[in-house]
Amino acid sequence: MARPKANNEGSQSRSAVLRKQMDDLKAELRQVEVAEEAAFGKMARKAGLFELNVPDKDLREAVASMVATFRGNAGQKDDTAKRPQTETP
Repeated sequence: MARPKANNEGSQSRSAVLRKQMDDLKAELRQVEVAEEAAFGKMARKAGLFELNVPDKDLREAVASMVATFRGNAGQKDDTAKRPQTETP
């Protein structure tokens, strides 16, 4: 006689298990992104960014420029705010 499974995965197909894992990872990713956004917002508030009356477009461009500076490609046209970049080793 076969031993019963300790969890519910035995009665689910492999694809169902993988979908569940993907859903769990997506939920975890959302939580991490919210925490990162909150940390960035807190830093921006401490720096006085919320007190400025700057249009969102100008602010996005300034942040993209700052990102380019920290990545080491200052002076190049950088549309980092629109697309993520992958790092190369």
